[in-house]
Formats: sequence, structure tokens, C-alpha cells
Amino acid sequence: MSKIGRWQRLAGFLAMVALVGACGAAHSSPKPSPSTSPVPAVTGTPAVATPSSGGARLIVLAVGSDGKTGLWALGPDERWSVVAPAPGATALGRSPDDVAVAVGGEIEVRTGPNLSASASAATLKWPGGSPSAPIVAVDISAAGEIALATADDNAVGFAVAGADGTVTALTPAPTQPFTVGIAWLDESRLVVVSTDNRQVSRLAIVDSIAHSIEPAAALAGVRVVAVSADGRTIAAATGTAIYAGPLSTFQGTSAPAPIDSLGPAQVVWAPALDSGGSRLSMLSGTVASDGTVGSVHEIGYALEGPGWTKVLDLAVPFARVIGQVYQP
Repeated sequence: MSKIGRWQRLAGFLAMVALVGACGAAHSSPKPSPSTSPVPAVTGTPAVATPSSGGARLIVLAVGSDGKTGLWALGPDERWSVVAPAPGATALGRSPDDVAVAVGGEIEVRTGPNLSASASAATLKWPGGSPSAPIVAVDISAAGEIALATADDNAVGFAVAGADGTVTALTPAPTQPFTVGIAWLDESRLVVVSTDNRQVSRLAIVDSIAHSIEPAAALAGVRVVAVSADGRTIAAATGTAIYAGPLSTFQGTSAPAPIDSLGPAQVVWAPALDSGGSRLSMLSGTVASDGTVGSVHEIGYALEGPGWTKVLDLAVPFARVIGQVYQP
């Protein structure tokens, strides 16, 4: 089956899980609050006392129940608030200075407490013209190199761009990715999800300089992946469990031990690791018999000593989540 054919077959699931359509929020419990600014805070009880993450805060790009796209922040008091409008934004990622937002043909770097202004913007220069598919993932390395992915029902693409915005297709590119994402591991290597020659979805490392791709054999059925900014920690989730550890954990001959298991109808998506790899957040929902996702919550884990502890289980006020990252 071709990459596009695989994407078309999975498009419905990805819309439900990776982007979470408004139908999921409509069935969530408790019901999300309107995303006007200021907004009624949505609070919850942490699973245990939440440790500090060195001042980092979780930022979410989401569509509110009023249909407006904006950036939301989760405060230390476990309360959600809108910190900036983001009309037209299609992806949220990391930048060396703060966060990156894809808006049309530009990658904006936003800094500061409210993230409302663009500190800088790179206009993408595509060879042969801009793709029709929107940017759905973006990540900027410490050297300013941009990694991005585009996707719609008809096409999936992966690319890198210099600080001047000149785009080059990523070669080799992931094959039939279960979910479309991309993140820098270091200045030449990128972490993606790719399907191997046995049609098994795995974490894979693409070297943009050596032009090679190496699947991580230890864990099969990978659906989503996140990388800490220092490149030392990777988080991944399958249909049954969540995993986190150094890259070597996923490159061995046997599957790593999970940090948590998932319920029979539970799905998780949009994982985010803080810069040092000690905090992990992701969205979690329950799939109903009609395929809709309800009871959408933010769940979080903290690395405490040798193991991970669940520290957060919090209702979200969003109608549709596009992406999330930790702001340094």
C-alpha cells in the first residue's frame, strides 16, 4: 500500500486522536469551558503533589469552543488560561528561544509570558511552490534549523529548512507514518514515526546529513513520539502503554518497561517533554463505540529518582487540540 493510501486509511483515526476533533470535546466530561479571554479556569486534582519543572510551563495550541485558535497555558495552580491568540496557526513546536508557531507559509518564534507577538519569523521558500497540505509539525534546533511536516488526506511530506527559510525535502523520509510528527534529536538527527518493511510502526532516526534512516527495533506499534530539548530523553506511546527513557532504551533487543499502561478504550496523543526530560505531558481520551473521543484530560508524569510517577490528571477546556510543548 502506498504512503498516501496508508495516510488516507488512517486519516479518520488521526483526526480523532492526533488532532482531536470538536466531537471529542463535546463528549468530554466535565464539559469544556468557552475559550474567551479571560476564561473560566478549568481545574483538577493532581494525582500527587506536582514537582517543579524548573520554571517550564505547558503551552497548548488549541481551538476553543468558540471556534477561535489560541495558545493556552497550564499554570502552577493547575488552572488553564488563554495567553495569546493564534489565528491561522496549524502547528506548535519548540525553538531555541521559546516556542515556534506555523502560520500559513511562515514559522513564527514567539517569546515572553503572553506569547502574543512574533519575535521573528521565517518565510518558507519551497522548491517548486508551496505544498497544498498544511504544516502539522515543526521543531527548530539550537542552530536554528527548522524541521517540519505537512499532511492532509492526500499527501504527507517531511522537510528541513535553514534559518533563511529555504526548504529541502527530507531524504530518506518516514514511510507510511502512523502519526505525522518530527523533532530534532541533535543537529543532524531527527526523530519520527515510520513503518518498517514488516508493516510495523516504530520510532525511527533520520540523519539529514548522512541521508539514512534507522528504525528503533525494541518497541513495536509506536503511535506518537516526543523528544526533550536536550535530546537525552524520548517518550513514546503504543496502543497499550507509555514509555520514556534514553534513545538506547528503544534501540535494544527487547522492549523497555512502560511507565504506565493504557486502558482498553484509552488513547493518548500530543506528548510533550520538558527541556531536561524530567516532565512528560500528553492528552488522554476514551474512545466510544461510535469512534468519538470523550473525557479528554491532560495527564502528566514526573521523573522521580529512577522511575516515573503520574502527577497530573486534569480536564481540558479545548474543543480541538493542535499541539503542545513545554515553554522553557
